[in-house]
Amino acid sequence: MYETITTNIMVKNVKETIQFYEEKLGFQKILSVPEEGETLDFAILSKDKISIMLQEQKNLIEEYPTLKLGEIVPTFTLFITVNDVVKVYNELKDKVKIAKELHKTFYGKDEFAIFDNNGNILTISC
Repeated sequence: MYETITTNIMVKNVKETIQFYEEKLGFQKILSVPEEGETLDFAILSKDKISIMLQEQKNLIEEYPTLKLGEIVPTFTLFITVNDVVKVYNELKDKVKIAKELHKTFYGKDEFAIFDNNGNILTISC
């Protein structure tokens, strides 16, 4: 029955968020609406087996009025698994704001966390 789940993240500026995920994390834009322009309403990004969607705040609130808040306040974290967390940490530590340094968790995983350009926390683990 269920096949996939993809996060749709509310963002202030889709174009700036695409730039962050492409430049800092190596994602690739699959599509955007509109396809080009200064103001984008929506985008899908992909890297390896991961896909995420980005939707501009006003546009998403028009679609789901119950999401209306004054500010975007992150209410979730993204948990990303990789096969070499130390390598990814070393690639990112000087490019992004670290939310939590590389450490061993209570459940035995090595992981660290970063903030994206919207303040969302991305936990990267192996």
